[in-house]
Amino acid sequence: MECGHCRFYQTRESECRRYAPSPAEGDKKAHWPTVAHDDWCGEFVPREEQRQVA
Repeated sequence: MECGHCRFYQTRESECRRYAPSPAEGDKKAHWPTVAHDDWCGEFVPREEQRQVA
């Protein structure tokens, strides 16, 4: 049940995309939280298996 296996984990940027991004203090941009592949939380949802299209 680690972030790296959750459907909300965005691998390229190591971000959790569970909720909308939050504004950063002193920054005019919003950001998703950065998480480690082996982090975890109580809202884990497993990734769906990718279906093979024939």
